[in-house]
Order: sequence, then structure tokens, then C-alpha cells
Amino acid sequence: MANEIAIRIKFFSGIDRELKLENYNHEQGLAMNVPAGKRLKWALRTAGMPAFSNHAYFRSGERISTRAKLRNGDEVTCLKPSGGG
Repeated sequence: MANEIAIRIKFFSGIDRELKLENYNHEQGLAMNVPAGKRLKWALRTAGMPAFSNHAYFRSGERISTRAKLRNGDEVTCLKPSGGG
């Protein structure tokens, strides 16, 4: 059996409402245990996110792609990029 790692995903810009996450706490985010070696895309699908390309993802202040491999203790921030002028 694969080892599991603990991660946390924080959804902003109304993404939590779109995913219909009950009792979602913006300060705590969504805590998940995922198999070691999985990528962010896998965790997002497991959380119920159907599409990924319209969002920005950050880990420790660095932008990452959905292909990034997750590490134990990762805290990933997910938001919709804003625009305007």
C-alpha cells in the first residue's frame, strides 16, 4: 500500500462556492491525505474540481502547474487570476 502525505488546498475567488464545499473554512482550507507521488491535478479532481486551466496555483509563494508533484505538508493556494485596467 502506498504511503500517504498530508496536504492542504486553499480555494479563493469563490472557487469553494463553485465546488459546493460544505463548512469550508478559508483560513484552514481543505485538508487531504493523498497517496505519495500524486500530482496537484489528481488532488484537485478528488476535491471535485472539473476544470483547471482558468485558475492559478501557488505553493510557498511560487506559481506551480497542475503537473507539480505534491509533497508532504504542502499548502497550495488556488485562485482565479484577476484582470482589468
